[in-house]
Amino acid sequence: MNKLYVKFLILIIAFFCYCFPILAAEVLQVSSSSILLIGDHNRTYTVKIACMEISSDSEERSIDWLKKKLPRHTKVNLRPQGSIDGVLVARVIPINSNMDIAEKYIEEGLAKKTC
Repeated sequence: MNKLYVKFLILIIAFFCYCFPILAAEVLQVSSSSILLIGDHNRTYTVKIACMEISSDSEERSIDWLKKKLPRHTKVNLRPQGSIDGVLVARVIPINSNMDIAEKYIEEGLAKKTC
């Protein structure tokens, strides 16, 4: 009887693990050309995009570009690189793409690579 109960529990747990989607982090707001507000349905994080530096003369154009590439509710993966003054510094990779958003910035000529 005990083995049957354990098998039943394993089956139920497996069912719930495969049937419900994993909730990824999503973009809530583009605060500046390199700062995002990210949420994971439980917490919110201020995230600085890692490995790039944006010149001050292209700030406004960079914000517009970033809002087009990462509109509100875009699901993203974060690869933390560290933190600065309580702000998470991370590589930001949209779920529908395998390319780091900093690399896209650099390809567009809007930023310089710093790492």
